[in-house]
Amino acid sequence: METPNVNITFLGGLGEVGRNCTCIEIDGKLLLIDFGVMFPDATMPGVDVILPDTQWLAERGADIVGLLITHGHEDHVGGVVHLLREFEVPLYGSALTMGLARRKVTEARLEDRTSFQILNDGERRRIGPFDVEVLPITHSIPQSLCVVLHTDHGVMVHTGDFKLDSHPIDGRITDLKRLEELQEDPGVRVLMADSTNADKPGWSASESTMRETFERRFPEWTGGRLVVSCFASHLHRVQQICDVAIKEGRTIFPLGRSMVNNIRIAQELGVLDLPHRCVDSIEHLHMYEPGDVCVICTGSQGEPNAALSLIARSEHPDLSLGAGDVVMLSSHPIPGNEISVYRVIDQLTRLGCEVVHDGQEHVHTSGHAQRDELRHLYDIVRPEWYVPIEGEYRMLQRNADVAVEAGHQPDRSVVVLDGTQLTLDEKGLRVTGHVPAPYRFVDGLLDDLGPDMLEARRRLSEGGFVHVTVVVSNKTGLVGHPEISTQGWIDTDKSVVVLAELEIEVAQAVRTSISEGKRLEDLDRVVRRITGRFVGNRTRRRPPISASVITVD
Repeated sequence: METPNVNITFLGGLGEVGRNCTCIEIDGKLLLIDFGVMFPDATMPGVDVILPDTQWLAERGADIVGLLITHGHEDHVGGVVHLLREFEVPLYGSALTMGLARRKVTEARLEDRTSFQILNDGERRRIGPFDVEVLPITHSIPQSLCVVLHTDHGVMVHTGDFKLDSHPIDGRITDLKRLEELQEDPGVRVLMADSTNADKPGWSASESTMRETFERRFPEWTGGRLVVSCFASHLHRVQQICDVAIKEGRTIFPLGRSMVNNIRIAQELGVLDLPHRCVDSIEHLHMYEPGDVCVICTGSQGEPNAALSLIARSEHPDLSLGAGDVVMLSSHPIPGNEISVYRVIDQLTRLGCEVVHDGQEHVHTSGHAQRDELRHLYDIVRPEWYVPIEGEYRMLQRNADVAVEAGHQPDRSVVVLDGTQLTLDEKGLRVTGHVPAPYRFVDGLLDDLGPDMLEARRRLSEGGFVHVTVVVSNKTGLVGHPEISTQGWIDTDKSVVVLAELEIEVAQAVRTSISEGKRLEDLDRVVRRITGRFVGNRTRRRPPISASVITVD
């Protein structure tokens, strides 16, 4: 009997940071590794999140045997609800990851479309035709997993997001010993490794180095409220903040929906060692002296509706800051977020707060491996084939360079983008096809946004719009004056003359067209053409133009 090939299809995460999704196929069955979201940039007005595209999966729903989630960050687990609306799929992951996923699924009332299967460190389990082993690997969220697939064509390793932290907060270190064993027997054929920090030399600092900063600075701030903002998923960071703040006599106040939920879930699972007596609800903040307060909140990336942004704008219902209060942003701005982050810093400074950020202090360390860590992992695993994953193209290429610098054959480092399909067989790994993998935009409850609609939104955001309505009688011609409706084109109070001139030109054009015997159904085009010409010539602006021609007897 012929041994089935192993096919790998990348549905997201290669060529961008986010919406990670890798699909492995054996004997006609599919195992998804991660289904995350990507967050929009300024060119995507109104978009909430971006998902991996599921066109290719649409007719193969019955073939999906599971979704294995490597860890609980949004770019790996954030799309699970959207996936479950289309497919009934069991979920696999660590206890914390499943706890975070369960909250999302429960809120969406989709529990009947899945099950939550907890995988323990070092466990080896059969999922359909897939022989899956999961190993502990360090990252900026607890209980991240490295996925090992044992196949008839050899061992495949998918790191997920990782760093090689030798002193993690929870003592759970990356199982390099097991990876070395796999390299020695039977050998690793394919290594798919995180590329996010492949541009950066050296090693990423251990998460445990954050404690020194907190222990040095927190005692300096007495008498005022202390607000620390970080990612809600950075539970190791939250642990250290809580430990030092409690030692300084402060009570912990989680703020922001995701922060409140994640702390609660982590406490219930024993991931976060935080006594309930040391935590209180933000609604009770007024009962405490300012020097007894430590608020841990979301919004470190300047998100407009997150807790820290509301505080900075003095719009939060439960917390107002001023002189004597201290805000620490325990984060580094994600590329593209710098303007938003520094706007929040400026607003907080205007309120009189002391603001501490990574431009001044060691308040953040990355959760992703840098070049020396990638090299160290490569030297341990020594794969036959190396596939950089999770990153923009330059990151993927730099990751491939790491392997080549370590002695890997250049033609066995495979740098590919979303939609690429690879096949592993006895001969090796090769590109065998491509599938659709466009961005899938979600706005509210719908994911019907496409490039054309986004372009229309961009045009509206840049130039506003102009709409002209004319009423025409079959007997007497133009009725009354054309009505001009506009948003974002001109100031209608200051430009009354411009609007009057436009009315006159449209009216003249309609009357001329009718006198020349043009059909009423052609007037729509006439009105749009005359309006567009006037708007361009008179204002040198290019808003979208629309028209309505209403006929009456």
